[in-house]
Amino acid sequence: MEMGTEKYPQEGEYVAHIKKYAGTYNAFTSVDTTTYFFGIANEALEETLDRFSRFFIDPLLPSDSVDRELHAVDSEHKGNLQNDMRREFQIQRTLSNQSHPFSYYSGGNLKTLRDSAQQLGWDIREKLLWFYNEYYSADVMKLSIIGNYSIDELVEWAVDKFSAIESKGKAWSQELGHPLSTQLGKLIRYQMLGDAYQMTLEFALPELNSMYRSRPDLYVQRLLERRTSGSLLHFLRAKQWAVDIDTYSLSTGWDSFNIFYISISLTPNGFEQYEAVLQAVLGYLQVVVSAGPLQHLYEEMKAINDLEYRFYTYPRATRWVLQRSMGSHNQHIAPRDLLLLEKKTIEFNHSDILEFMTYFHPQNYRVSIGAQHFPDVELSEIEPHYGTPYRVDSLPSTLVNKFGLQKTCNFSLPKPNKYIPEDVHVVGKIQPNSASKPTLLQKTDSHELWFKQDDQFAQPYGYIRVKLAFAQPEKLPIDSVAAELLTRYLEDVMQSELGDAELAGLDASVSVKIGHVNIKVTGFSAKLSVLLETILYKLKTLVIDDSVFQDNVIQLNQTYQNEHYKQPFRQLKSQQLEYINRELSWHVDTLEEQLSFLTIDKLQSLVDLMFNRAFAKILVSGNFEEVDAISISSKLQSIIGAQPLAEDKQITNRVVDIEPGHFIHAAKLTDTSFVNGAVSTVIFCGKENSAYDRVVVDMLEQIIDDPLFDELRTKEQLGYVVHAASRSYSNGRLLLYMVAQSEVSPAYLTERIDRFIRDIRQHLLDYSDRDIASLAQSMVNARSERLKSIVQEAARLWKPIDSGTYKFDKNAQEILQLQSIKKQDLVHAWDMYVNPDTAVNYTRIDMQLWSTKTRFPTLDELKSYPVSIISLSRCLEKDGIMGVGIDGLSRIVQDFSTDDIDGAFAELSNLASSMQNATTDAAATLSDRTKTALKMALDAQATNNSLPSKDGGAFAKQLPLTPDNRRIVEDIILGMLASYAAAYTTIMKPASQECYYERLKTGSHFSITFETASKLPIDFMLNDAHRNPIYVMPHTGEGSYSYTSTGEGRYSYCFTNKAPHEIVVNFNPHGPEEEAYLATHDATPAENEVRKLSHNVEEVKDHFNFMLFRNEVHDQSVSDTQKRMFHWAVLQVLALAGVCGWQIYYVRSLFKIRGVV
Repeated sequence: MEMGTEKYPQEGEYVAHIKKYAGTYNAFTSVDTTTYFFGIANEALEETLDRFSRFFIDPLLPSDSVDRELHAVDSEHKGNLQNDMRREFQIQRTLSNQSHPFSYYSGGNLKTLRDSAQQLGWDIREKLLWFYNEYYSADVMKLSIIGNYSIDELVEWAVDKFSAIESKGKAWSQELGHPLSTQLGKLIRYQMLGDAYQMTLEFALPELNSMYRSRPDLYVQRLLERRTSGSLLHFLRAKQWAVDIDTYSLSTGWDSFNIFYISISLTPNGFEQYEAVLQAVLGYLQVVVSAGPLQHLYEEMKAINDLEYRFYTYPRATRWVLQRSMGSHNQHIAPRDLLLLEKKTIEFNHSDILEFMTYFHPQNYRVSIGAQHFPDVELSEIEPHYGTPYRVDSLPSTLVNKFGLQKTCNFSLPKPNKYIPEDVHVVGKIQPNSASKPTLLQKTDSHELWFKQDDQFAQPYGYIRVKLAFAQPEKLPIDSVAAELLTRYLEDVMQSELGDAELAGLDASVSVKIGHVNIKVTGFSAKLSVLLETILYKLKTLVIDDSVFQDNVIQLNQTYQNEHYKQPFRQLKSQQLEYINRELSWHVDTLEEQLSFLTIDKLQSLVDLMFNRAFAKILVSGNFEEVDAISISSKLQSIIGAQPLAEDKQITNRVVDIEPGHFIHAAKLTDTSFVNGAVSTVIFCGKENSAYDRVVVDMLEQIIDDPLFDELRTKEQLGYVVHAASRSYSNGRLLLYMVAQSEVSPAYLTERIDRFIRDIRQHLLDYSDRDIASLAQSMVNARSERLKSIVQEAARLWKPIDSGTYKFDKNAQEILQLQSIKKQDLVHAWDMYVNPDTAVNYTRIDMQLWSTKTRFPTLDELKSYPVSIISLSRCLEKDGIMGVGIDGLSRIVQDFSTDDIDGAFAELSNLASSMQNATTDAAATLSDRTKTALKMALDAQATNNSLPSKDGGAFAKQLPLTPDNRRIVEDIILGMLASYAAAYTTIMKPASQECYYERLKTGSHFSITFETASKLPIDFMLNDAHRNPIYVMPHTGEGSYSYTSTGEGRYSYCFTNKAPHEIVVNFNPHGPEEEAYLATHDATPAENEVRKLSHNVEEVKDHFNFMLFRNEVHDQSVSDTQKRMFHWAVLQVLALAGVCGWQIYYVRSLFKIRGVV
């Protein structure tokens, strides 16, 4: 539809117009509707509406774009093959009533579109035209427009531009029957790819569209999603059967049916006990149904909804129009009520709720259970579109004939919520021209308090943020794992409290990181401080429970493992990008490995550390007075009760300063089912603390994003995911990065991006000064746009407080720079940072994730051949030409120039034809992509012969060099030479034992050294995989031991403190990985020296850190002793004063003259 219209025939014109004004656009298809939308600068609304309307009046649907879009749809489908949520939904649709359209495939691919059309003798474009003429009718279309214009103007534009859409007399399709009518009482088992366990109950319901005012589904959702004592989730978590519950009803325009979903995230134990889980769900539903509608619960819901609507915060314009256009498809909604869509419930209707509840009975549902493996159960069927193995059985009679557990579960319905706000008085007044910056109310050696009263919104909302920095002696991967686990643990044990707060319109989040904990509470201001104090007090008094600890370890391990099932481009973003830019970031594989070493004592010691020495940054913003902020700060300080933490002891997650050089890092995807690989080209640009650099990089992103998408995705069909973006790290560098995901080899994608970077400079030069000014003004408008809420304003204020820059005028500085930006500024920045031909300190990392479906390049290949040659090799293999030697390809590239591409291609065809498995006419089988790869190789050969290497730094020069001047970064060095020599420090409780584990193979070498503070004696023991003692060293303050394993397994080493006091232990294990690291055979002498030096430096640093920590412990001991001596001296003085007073009293009583009677 966006490929051109009769009025605007040029392909890409609409997209270019949107980008010119820094706008957004998209389209999507849901269960029963297709939605198109855009967002644009206000001044461009009318001309954009004109372009937009033509999609539905005179689209060209050009023939040459059909095949490209078919491949785009197929690429999107392949990118979703590993999405377990889509796999489950398609299983549920496939196993629905086959006569109902709900059972149809919800996506598309080459097999269902191109191949099936060919089998039926259809012309795809003719079918597209038929579909457009059949269904794109004004009768079943809704339009929603929002803009800063009068209603009359907006109506006039709507009539003028959209009236030409033809009305074809189409009625809204209303299908008879229910899609679950033939599938009730079934148990569906299906295979998941991720490490998780999922159970979903589907209840067959009638239509709910006519009940939009009372929304009985929301009433039941609230009861089912409760987390408080007596709720279903509270019971399931106490049994360690489930982690979370999510409920929702199917949102469609159909008036013939609805489906209510109860989705439960199970634990491994809950998966084994799935029948008991189902009985609990049915039992709780019986309690809900038996109780009937609760007036007080509905009143609470209505009170919050009324308040949220009364003080409604308008979302982004695109979201607002989407809600209106999609909501208006409900034919029951009165036009006046379209403005009330955010008001979830409008009225309490007792009969609607009663009727809705009658459908929750054991004969009216089916169950889907997903897991990676089903012991003793064969999944004999295969879903055709996603290839998901599944099996369908009838539910046991005990789960369909009667309700389940209820009396033994102690279920109860909710009591009044203490967090419901009683006072919504607004304290501030709107002052449109006030400065949007906070005031520093307090600054001491223990905290700083920032305050900003709401003067923009006049709403009863608040925002409180606390960052508690604490002293943490170690900054190791296991400390990061412990912080993440503690975050989950706290959310787990506070589920009841946080659940009530959430239902009352409050939101809370707790995030523990190495060296600090972040707490944020937002919502109605009346009860915010109460919620914050509850969270902080719970954290301080937290005692780790073994069963809850083990449950959270399992969940966190699943999270780490499931990172490998994300789409490849998301793995690059979530893992690699942070990994190379942040000091305290580690690859998910490292974190998963460290999780097995985490103990309860380690987690408990982290809690204790938080409140030993600390420094708090506090921001109170919104509907508060200054006295409120000071009171909140005072209460928080009394709860924290810690000694002050010096600024130089506070841990910051510093940004890694990457040395200049062109680096390449290649890795394999773990999941062998992935068809797509992905690449990310990251180019380091200016400084984040420069407003000029920030706006220049932002503008470059805006300019190159659409051409990159158009070239790689639209024209070359290299994959569904193609985009450019920018990113910044506080006090660090600005990044411009380009991402692509495709079936073709990552080597080819990397070369195409490289060629794009070299060619796009001309596109930048072709931009007129007027275009640059227009783009700059759109970016000024975006930055000048009035914030929508107190939360948005406070979040913006918090960033400079958190980072310590305290620059609250960042937006104003950027607007100032944008007002004077010129094209030459952009060209200069491009040549200075991005253009590899001109950048002096060129810094770039090409990260590649290779699918197992494409042959992974060896280290020798990368060292011996340019990436362009490897790309050509993999393109030939993609064409089915296997076994062509890479040496032969290299010779062809060396023998021919870019001027003789035809000769080179003929030689390549001859070489391909000589292969035994190739067809006689190899030239006919070679794809255009292979010819492009050959041309890129020839271009790269010419370019590399004329350009010097741009290493720039000593670190880069230690890495292996490819023939095209790229430095090969291996996993072991990706963390900036992070050595395996990592020492650990632990504080052992009195009469306790701590054990650690190392996986060894037969013949593996392992050694360990340890010492204690003040050489206090402990016991050391090394055990084999069967827990048999190998070596025991009793009653010693230091020691070392080396061992070569005689068997494979999980070995353990333990420290035992038999003393009645704490002992600080520092130990340094050296495993087989470190031995391999230090003894790499293919490294150069310089590399070996660097590795050994790095290893030794790490050991010195570890010992120094231990000495610092030991000194801190000693200082703390001295401080504690001084305090005890002081308190004892005070007690002595008081005792002496008491004795003296008693003596004086006694002597005076002896000499007192008594009267005689």
